[in-house]
Amino acid sequence: MAVSVQTTPTFSAGNPTKLFEGQWFRGQSGRIYDVARDGRFLMIKDAATNEQGSPAASMTVVVNWVEELKQKLPR
Repeated sequence: MAVSVQTTPTFSAGNPTKLFEGQWFRGQSGRIYDVARDGRFLMIKDAATNEQGSPAASMTVVVNWVEELKQKLPR
């Protein structure tokens, strides 16, 4: 939610408005988003669901990444 705020001559807050629609990841504790210097938000979208409504399982495993990194770095 976002609210416009005025501080002078006295404090007043406007009406809240919803910033985002959709299903977003909700962690157990701590902040689950970040805000870039230019005002963009970084958030994790909930996993896609299959036809039965269960989360779709997916995992990416990267092996030998250190060797690939060594090849790409300047000597």
